Amino acid sequence: MGTHQISFAKVEVLSNDIAEITVNGGADITLDMVNEIHQLLLSLFSGSFSLLINKTNSYSTQLDALIHFGTLPPIDKIAIYAPNKLAKMSADFSATIPSSAVLNIDVFTERDDALAWLR
Repeated sequence: MGTHQISFAKVEVLSNDIAEITVNGGADITLDMVNEIHQLLLSLFSGSFSLLINKTNSYSTQLDALIHFGTLPPIDKIAIYAPNKLAKMSADFSATIPSSAVLNIDVFTERDDALAWLR
């Protein structure tokens, strides 16, 4: 387990197959940043894993980065924790991106519900 800081986010390993990603407030996620987080996730997990995306902070994601994020083959499920209305609207949009259609992805307004779904 443990917490890992990258240039734009904190990644906390919650179990041997679940990580929580909390992006820094005000970040604008680019394709290079997605590649950075992909490399970290591949170094942390040897098999498939699931992600909890914590949208507590406000940030933006460029479309090409959003499309590329879910293309990492070992990703099993993605739960998006969206604690407020704006975060939920953003998360609902992200879940409709074509590359997200092949993913097992869901949006939750309660963090505990998101974790329970991942387990």
